[in-house]
Amino acid sequence: MSTKGVFKVKCPACHEQFDADFWTVVRGDRDQELKEMLISGEFDLLMCPRCSALVAYEETFIYLDPEKELFVFVMPEAYLKEKEKWLEKMRADYDMVKESLLNVRSLCFEPVYFFGAAGLAALLVRDRDIEEETEVMEFIAAEKKFRTAGIRPSFARAHDLPFSLPYSGGSLSKDTALAAVKDIIASNEALLRAQNLLKILRSLETAEIGFIKCNLNL
Repeated sequence: MSTKGVFKVKCPACHEQFDADFWTVVRGDRDQELKEMLISGEFDLLMCPRCSALVAYEETFIYLDPEKELFVFVMPEAYLKEKEKWLEKMRADYDMVKESLLNVRSLCFEPVYFFGAAGLAALLVRDRDIEEETEVMEFIAAEKKFRTAGIRPSFARAHDLPFSLPYSGGSLSKDTALAAVKDIIASNEALLRAQNLLKILRSLETAEIGFIKCNLNL
């Protein structure tokens, strides 16, 4: 679950110092409200209890969504002045934090680091765009009686692909995936990520598809 910490904050308007709750771990897969606050830019806004002024406040936090292959360290934008120092610290802390939060020793994806929540917000907005295109593709796939398999989200982001891979017939292979993707694109040429997927499939040197989503139970 998402967790909070308590921090001392000074209001820039009335200069009153107050204790404020701030999220230190955000489970994007379990707390949709916090996820929406990150996307809207409201996440790091606090209200001064004395003068009711809105106070922008940054503190390091972790964003988790294992199913989406997201383990994100978000540091204050001011830390950019010592970027390498803070990246080194977060990388050193990663193994300990990962095991503490997820109770796992290894993950099939790498952590992501941002300075300021705006970078994470942009990633989440892009994910939403990919999800919408994926839903359209899956709707067409279902109409054509194709099956789908999940694509590793980190791979999909890196190559601008949908989050799933359609395939025809009873088993997944390069040929059955190619046939399905070609058919779907013929039905809707506006699916640009499906066209990127077609290019990736054509470039594979073997019949094996190595970017299928790994199973996580976290």
